[in-house]
Amino acid sequence: MRAAARFVLRIVAAFALMAAAVWMVGLDRIRSQIEHADLRWFAGAVVVMAVSQAVSVLRWETIARIFGLRVRTGAMAIAYAQGMTLNVLLPGATLGGDALRSVRLQQLGNPLGVSALSVLLDRLSGLWILCALSLLTGLGLFLLVGFPVAHSAAGSAMHPPGPPWLARHAATFFGIYLLGLVAVCALPWLPLRPRPVPSAADHPLPLVRLAVRIWNRVSELHELALSQRGALGRSIWSSAVVQILCAVTLWLCTRAMGGQAAYWQVQAVAAPIFVAGALPVSYGGFGAREMAALAAFPLVGLGADLGLTASVLYGFVSVVLGLLAAPAFALAHRRDIG
Repeated sequence: MRAAARFVLRIVAAFALMAAAVWMVGLDRIRSQIEHADLRWFAGAVVVMAVSQAVSVLRWETIARIFGLRVRTGAMAIAYAQGMTLNVLLPGATLGGDALRSVRLQQLGNPLGVSALSVLLDRLSGLWILCALSLLTGLGLFLLVGFPVAHSAAGSAMHPPGPPWLARHAATFFGIYLLGLVAVCALPWLPLRPRPVPSAADHPLPLVRLAVRIWNRVSELHELALSQRGALGRSIWSSAVVQILCAVTLWLCTRAMGGQAAYWQVQAVAAPIFVAGALPVSYGGFGAREMAALAAFPLVGLGADLGLTASVLYGFVSVVLGLLAAPAFALAHRRDIG
């Protein structure tokens, strides 16, 4: 019953966020942009996203090899495709797709804990480099042209700026946004190390015993990750390629919607948009991602309506690839692929 309630709440939250975003921009403006969308740019976005997913498989495989896990490229590619399908077809299913990948890696003869750690580090690697790229491009825009909004706050006839209150304080919000990215990028160097606690095997409460076992296992996996941080750092290039390709995909979606955005503008605000799309209050990313794009695009002088429609189109790109990857479930029994 609780699972069904969470399912319904996530769907309601996703649709509520999407409805709010549409209301803020205006349905007529959105309909006009969608009707004039250039499908050639959309097709290019699908191809670029497909390449980014292929590189993502290689990134996950590289991380798994660092921890000495048994890997098979074909089997991991199938698992990744299955995870993609779950992510776009089920509400808030990013965790479900990652859990499936962990189980598939375990089925190759690996410990479940370390398998899950490889998936987690795959995610965290992408998140950190995403924030780093957005920070670097955002700082680059600031150093070259000042706050981007100061030069293009008027937007355009096709894509006017966002809400007046956002346009008035865009420079302040942009500065706060960059400081937030700095904080996220600094996390790997902060002394945040979970320490194991004494065993609670004799504790009368089962939940306490379970919590202690989980905490100590997390501490062990954290130490394992730290022991390989040099190798993990050298593999960060693959995350950079993935995130650049994802930002290019979003940029192609802006072009499909008639926007004249530069790639660097899109990359500068990609972090909150992609992170929002992975939140469990979304349905396949829809809802939270559009609200984030609506707020983020005006920070770099782009229209809020363009952010909304481009993020919706980006979601459709993910749906297309998720549906194309669905046949991978028919190959789940073939563990000898590789």
